[in-house]
Amino acid sequence: MTHDDLTPEQDRDDAGLMASQDASAHASETVSADADMTPRERAMEIFRTREFEGEPLRMGQVLRRVREALGLEIADISRATLMRKDYLMWIERMEVGELPRGGYLTAILNTYAKHLQLPEKDVIRIYSQECGAVEEVHNDAPVPKIGGIAPEKSKWPLALAAAAVLVALGAGALGVSQLVRPNVELAPEPGVVAVNGARDSLFADTAKSDRPVPKNLPLELAAVRQGWLEVRGADGTIFRSRVMAAGESYFPRLQAGWTVSARDGGAFEWRVGDVTVGPLGPEGAQVFSVSIDDQIGRAADAATPAMAANGGNKATR
Repeated sequence: MTHDDLTPEQDRDDAGLMASQDASAHASETVSADADMTPRERAMEIFRTREFEGEPLRMGQVLRRVREALGLEIADISRATLMRKDYLMWIERMEVGELPRGGYLTAILNTYAKHLQLPEKDVIRIYSQECGAVEEVHNDAPVPKIGGIAPEKSKWPLALAAAAVLVALGAGALGVSQLVRPNVELAPEPGVVAVNGARDSLFADTAKSDRPVPKNLPLELAAVRQGWLEVRGADGTIFRSRVMAAGESYFPRLQAGWTVSARDGGAFEWRVGDVTVGPLGPEGAQVFSVSIDDQIGRAADAATPAMAANGGNKATR
């Protein structure tokens, strides 16, 4: 039977078989190419593409995959560079809020990249952009503005003229808006829960527990589905501000006055190990500045039976 005699179903089957064979051949070629690479070549390929097995990587993950491609453990890097192991783990997880402030991030990245034989400046630049620490890098290595050498001319006349123009435009716009749409009131946006983390929390009406807080209580915020989360310190420092994937967790520092905000409170829940304490907030509602410390008592109450059954709390942060 010639190809012209094939039915449409047989054509589709043949096309699918050929596509599957092509995909298998491509996968085999890729595996073969990877097998032919040296550890250093594989490491540099990961850094160049910032991908691993088809998955895009952030710079912290790139450092981890490069380290693994070179057959190195965290302990190996720690011994060779005299850096603490927990600092290196936080760098790979991009948990920069755990690091001491004052230039530590840049210094650790520079030492880590140099030990892995990666371009230090590129690692610091990309890492800082992805974790929001650009300000620290600029403060550590300020760059003079172009044209800053010549004496600066007075800007008062230009500023006064611009202010006069803005006032005139503002007055005209106000008059037009009153004529076109008088007494317009904006309706409040629904589904927003505003919380002052300094005094109150989303669960402020919940009775606080008198039970002592277990040492090193492993309280975490887990994403039950993808959602944006922001964690701030008592002084306003942002320790995390990004979209978290489903199943991803964050362990905040306890008894330090930290707060957390989310665009969807139902996308996150408080957990202690395998025990679910409760949701961060109402389903589909935004929450702002929820006090983390206010959850400690509830978490201790929920987790104590499970920890007692397991012989005490053995988890560490």
